[in-house]
Amino acid sequence: MSATKELLPPLMKTESVLSERTLLAGVALSSFSALLLELALTRLFSVVLFYHFAFLAISIALLGLGAGGVFAHLWKLRLNAWETRRVAMMSTLLAAIFIPVVLEVVLHVPVALRLSAGNFLRLSVIYLCSAVPFLLTGVQFSTIFARESSRIPRIYGADLIGGALACLVIVPLLNWIGGPNSILFAAFISAIAAALWSATARARRSMLALAAVLALVMGLNVSGRLADIVWAKGVRRKNVEFARWNAISRVEVDHDDNGGRVIVIDADANTYIMNADISRWQGSGWQNNLMSAAPAVVNALRPHGDYAIIGPGGGVDVLRAVANGSHSVTGVEINPIIANTIMRDRYADYAYHLYERPDVHLHVADGRSFIRNARESFDVVQMTLVDTWASTAAGAFALSENSLYTTQAFREYFEHLKPDGIIAVTRWEFREPREALRVVSVAMEGLHQLGVTDASQHFILVSDGDLDEDGIPVAVLAKKSAFTPEEEATVTQHLRDYEDLRLLYSPFEPKPNAFSRLIQSNDPEAFTRTYEYNVTPVTDNKPFFFFTVKLARLLNLNSN
Repeated sequence: MSATKELLPPLMKTESVLSERTLLAGVALSSFSALLLELALTRLFSVVLFYHFAFLAISIALLGLGAGGVFAHLWKLRLNAWETRRVAMMSTLLAAIFIPVVLEVVLHVPVALRLSAGNFLRLSVIYLCSAVPFLLTGVQFSTIFARESSRIPRIYGADLIGGALACLVIVPLLNWIGGPNSILFAAFISAIAAALWSATARARRSMLALAAVLALVMGLNVSGRLADIVWAKGVRRKNVEFARWNAISRVEVDHDDNGGRVIVIDADANTYIMNADISRWQGSGWQNNLMSAAPAVVNALRPHGDYAIIGPGGGVDVLRAVANGSHSVTGVEINPIIANTIMRDRYADYAYHLYERPDVHLHVADGRSFIRNARESFDVVQMTLVDTWASTAAGAFALSENSLYTTQAFREYFEHLKPDGIIAVTRWEFREPREALRVVSVAMEGLHQLGVTDASQHFILVSDGDLDEDGIPVAVLAKKSAFTPEEEATVTQHLRDYEDLRLLYSPFEPKPNAFSRLIQSNDPEAFTRTYEYNVTPVTDNKPFFFFTVKLARLLNLNSN
């Protein structure tokens, strides 16, 4: 006898009273709840854990659903004593109860990026607890599919419809109610499914009461008043003044010990909100601090230029450009919480209404798409530390796609520059250079595609101090035309004024380092063959900018 036949209950009269409408609606709701939970967990894990753990939710779902099927097979004799409707009702009820428990566990169990027994244990707790709702769904679906074999096509269709609806609503749900409430909404739908599966009016009322309680908790948890991030990346969140979720990220504003306000994205990347009065810029501490940073070199070269700034965040680059004399600064910020809620609303006064100035034009859009479709040309296209150093150092973005740093993207940036325009990209760099080095490689290939045969005269590189440790910002300036002696003199004077800055490369003063060797080779592919890291130009077909480890080096590290 097949396993399917063995799962059938002794009496078939149970199936005759289970209407097709109830069956299909119940399966669709359960599928909706399970997939919504899986998708919401990816967003929550990317904040609480690390970006490279975000897809842990997929393996958790597969583990739970598979374990549920195994459980249904091993316990088939006991399950045969229950009607299908009761199995489904109990599974969805328990899932509705356990999903809030999962939320609390994920929010309150700290996991750091350290290889230790304690971290492994805590990660295992999160993993196993998160798998329980999927296990319950697996038991439910295995039982239904085994007992309702004559209606499998329609059941499977209902399953797909429920999952598809979850994929459609996850983005608006994250935008409207946030990450924790999206998980609670999955519990709410599971409770509604339990009410649908209930065979008696009394049981149905109990399930609906549970759904009402969950809805009330969601209502009370607006803005995270009941359940929000407590631990993230192994660190307890504190000094949080404001927090909000959307489909892109979780954004909070913290206050530091000196009274500053910092925007923190997914409990990782951060950008300070500029609290500077531009009318008092000259000779101020703000001028000294901001102009002594590597990205400020482009402001010295183009003080009155038209700027396009991708990812302006709290306004560092915007303030620098306006204060130095630019009459047109276009900011392109992808996250509406940062652009609108924080910078133009809640903290507008604190930022001296920087983003509401007539010479600042802020757009909520993808940076590359905006530049590609822009009708005007710019003197400078600037990107400063658009991605976070912490995730880069952890290897979190190694296999993440990034379309901002591809050859095709840089060609689009060059095409929207004026004849003597500059692309200014600042990246965190290592003692063994690779990220800023790859920026040079990508920009060089973009110049080659525009007809520049020798790009050695088109680069200037400056760092925030010596590259004697990991995490030093390096500004890569790639000019559409060759740099002139006058521009070289301007950079030299700026470095004299701010002695902590270091010149890594200029056409008139190449240094004995990897940057000079790459630029003077004029051939990124040939340079990479003898370099320790893969810094070849990346393309839209393979936009893995942060994956710089060569296979041979990886195998060598593993062998050691």
